[in-house]
Amino acid sequence: MDTKVIYFDNIWIEPPMDKILYRLGYRKGKTILNKEQKEEIEQLIWEGVSLCKPKGAYVIVPVTAKDESSVCIGDYLIISKSLAQLLKNSDYVALMASTIGHDIIKVINNEIKKGNSVKAVTFDSTASQIADKTVAWVMEAINKNLKREARKLTSFRYSPGYGDLDLKYQEIFFKELNLEKLEMSLTETFMMIPEKSVTAICGVEKIEREEEVNE
Repeated sequence: MDTKVIYFDNIWIEPPMDKILYRLGYRKGKTILNKEQKEEIEQLIWEGVSLCKPKGAYVIVPVTAKDESSVCIGDYLIISKSLAQLLKNSDYVALMASTIGHDIIKVINNEIKKGNSVKAVTFDSTASQIADKTVAWVMEAINKNLKREARKLTSFRYSPGYGDLDLKYQEIFFKELNLEKLEMSLTETFMMIPEKSVTAICGVEKIEREEEVNE
């Protein structure tokens, strides 16, 4: 199994208009928008999309030991019952990261300072949805590569700070993926910069014959 870091630049993400509008508070059948209002919002969304620069990276790392409350990934010991449960059928994991870059964050902050709340909120909602879709895109790319080896990712992914997976484990992703290449950095309190960035871990499992037939 290939264990080198794979990087993705210039990922194209189609904006999920319905989800962005929902995040903005618009509800089908309840919120009524005339043609001009809808066009104005969609124009702002596309402007926000143009400011996003989705990138990603992943690496496959062996699971070297595990019990009910901890997992050793490569040389790293991770204490987490939830992660141990997720990886119960995995001999490898995929460490992944994605970001949409600094540009849109800077613009959002500038619009807030100028008092342009509508623009700021629309850009923020767009950025959040593009960030979510970018990590999903990376997962899909990993699964395409794994399928050739009759393997797949666990459908669920864990991120540091979620459940009992301590935020301090962000350091592992930065060390293993060299995320400076994606212009990402980590604060002393393990918060990621840019803000709209995601790190996640999935188990790598074998595809059973039944699943192959169904696919």
